[in-house]
Amino acid sequence: MKRSRKCIALAVAAAMVIPGVAPGTDANAKAKKPKLSKNSVKVEEGAKKKVTVKNAKGFKLTVKSKKKSVATATKKGNSAFVVTGVKKGKTKVICTVQKGKKKYSLNCKVTVKEKKNNTAIPVTTQGTNPTQAATQIPAGPQGTSAVTPTTAPTPEPTIGPFPKTDNNTIVPYGYADTKTFVSMGAVEEITYKSSTTGTDRKVTVQLPADYSTEKKYPVLYLLHGGTDTQDAWKNMSSENIIANLIAFKQANDMIVVMPNVRVAADDGAVSDGMTQDNIAAFEKFIDDFKNDLKPAIEAKYSVAKGRCNTAVCGYDLGGRIALCIGASMADDVAYTGAIAPTYGVIPNDIGGSYFGDAEFALPKKYSDQSFLMILKGTGDDVVGNVPDTYKKTLTDNKTDCLFLEIEGKHDEDLFKAGLYNFARRVFKRGTDNEGITRDNVLKVPTEHEPQFAPAHQGRIETIEYDTFTYDEGNSVPMKKKANVFLPYDYDPDKKYNVFYLMHGGGENMDTWIKGDKESNPNGYGDYTHNQNMINYMFQEGLCEPCIIVNPTFYRPDDAPQPANAVDLTVIFQYELRNDLIPAVESRYSTYANGDTSIESLKASRMHRGFAGLSMGSATTYESAFYGNYDLFAWFAPYSGMFTGEDQYDEEVERFNKVISDGEKNGMPLGYFYCGNGTDDMAMPAQYACMERALVRSDILKPGRNFDFIMIPGGEHNMWSWHIHLYNTLRIFFTKE
Repeated sequence: MKRSRKCIALAVAAAMVIPGVAPGTDANAKAKKPKLSKNSVKVEEGAKKKVTVKNAKGFKLTVKSKKKSVATATKKGNSAFVVTGVKKGKTKVICTVQKGKKKYSLNCKVTVKEKKNNTAIPVTTQGTNPTQAATQIPAGPQGTSAVTPTTAPTPEPTIGPFPKTDNNTIVPYGYADTKTFVSMGAVEEITYKSSTTGTDRKVTVQLPADYSTEKKYPVLYLLHGGTDTQDAWKNMSSENIIANLIAFKQANDMIVVMPNVRVAADDGAVSDGMTQDNIAAFEKFIDDFKNDLKPAIEAKYSVAKGRCNTAVCGYDLGGRIALCIGASMADDVAYTGAIAPTYGVIPNDIGGSYFGDAEFALPKKYSDQSFLMILKGTGDDVVGNVPDTYKKTLTDNKTDCLFLEIEGKHDEDLFKAGLYNFARRVFKRGTDNEGITRDNVLKVPTEHEPQFAPAHQGRIETIEYDTFTYDEGNSVPMKKKANVFLPYDYDPDKKYNVFYLMHGGGENMDTWIKGDKESNPNGYGDYTHNQNMINYMFQEGLCEPCIIVNPTFYRPDDAPQPANAVDLTVIFQYELRNDLIPAVESRYSTYANGDTSIESLKASRMHRGFAGLSMGSATTYESAFYGNYDLFAWFAPYSGMFTGEDQYDEEVERFNKVISDGEKNGMPLGYFYCGNGTDDMAMPAQYACMERALVRSDILKPGRNFDFIMIPGGEHNMWSWHIHLYNTLRIFFTKE
């Protein structure tokens, strides 16, 4: 197999004390501890149950379902959460409440029952809605049909409740870049007649790739800021942002309309500030939008009409206008986004307002059929706390609002990030399967990295096993070792998932968890405190405790060595399959039940994962994914893919074929988590191949079975891999 480059891991010896927060205890004996109103709930598929947290005043509440495939959990205010049934089964919801050093983990057992469907399908009769009834077919001679049955029109998707959204604001690396492998739709400049102004007005329209009049599309209206024109969004790469979101399956096909929101004789940008005349010119756009622009777009293009197919979003003064449209035209608009909106929606100290304080809200009938997002930059000194005021007023008026804060000033970077975060959330409704993204992190939360070892600590055992070199034509026996990390209170009567975690080039089986400082003064050591983090995650229920195996692809010094060490990442697949897995899973309690036959290992593949860094990343691809996909369902390569630029297309086809063939043969992908850093020397090839694989696969879906997480400024070292390990532990083994 040709490989165009070698990837050598950097050995960094550093010591750093990371402060943490240990679980607190209640020092005040008289104070009532938080507790759940219900310790167990039963819910049908698709139904919801609310659980209240008592005595939780002043505490910060977070919730997590152990098996999101069975049930999800979403925080409701500061003292409750809602459990939603997904599919029949059992799981546990962990509710964590914390105030200062006081911290409590409250568990709620969840049983999801199969949804009862007692709705009879009516026979077609006069006056029956044809979209809801079965079609009667007249019988022909000798029982045959006399006519060819016609398919009833497909009914509109259920409108509401809207799916739960997330608070994740991560903007992925390269999200606004032009990508040659992403198809772009046409961008047109058209004019429409405006009865509001009595003139013809210009508007820019971006169509999705492969736009067809045979299909109906939702529409996103993008509004610019106070000193800009309709070209502003286009100049901020909105075309790329939308096209990439659609190509990477993070957004549905949509038509994007970018009008000039300054409705005046002069449709140019405002250069003399926000005078009352200029503000009036912008507010007049609301009439133009309702009476002229929206009808014109729906007449010219193949538009899916109705409020649930209409979204409006803007920044600066465009954000203010978007809020005014969303609240005043709730019958026509279901999705509203305001990025760093300016003052003027409600009364303020500077000027007039569109609504009174009590009027700024969505109608109650649309409370669970609308999405409203306000985004603020933490360093925005132009609008200041105006977004916060809007959020508070909406909350006071019982209107839900997703309020996001991200680092940034009142500039293009903030506006582009706002568009990404809004566009990936719109036109998705009806089921949790249209979820947005996982809550991956770019920095491990400090409270999950205690300075001192957690109270509950696992233990490391070293096993020895017989294997072979598996060199073609000259395979000789050898003995090897591997570290096995067992969780605290390991119980041989309980079944455990197994996570095989491989080191990088120039390292060994001690690198990840044990640390090899004692045996090798120049070695890595566990300087990022991986072991502490794993123990803490197991202890606090942040992931399911599992057995972690740290093997090595290197051979003993007295064994024959390959001409190129990189070849070991490929050859290891035979040792992994024939010797290492059987040695581990015949000795410890796993879902293989002590039976290490290939049939048994295949049957338990959903309980087995593999990850690795650098050369271990290449081992993840070559030996686990390509070589043993039938034994593994969970994969996490960090920083490494030995593929030359001329091999990208070939590699992508090979990668996607494994997943496609697996799906056809009853071996679905659990998850494929790619991790890298923007300053990592091993980033380009992995990034290029995995982006293409996502675009070209019908199976890979971000947040459901695939992610590529890039650490900003992340280099080829354990500081980045430590973060990726944290994310991986929370993802692996989360579905059956």
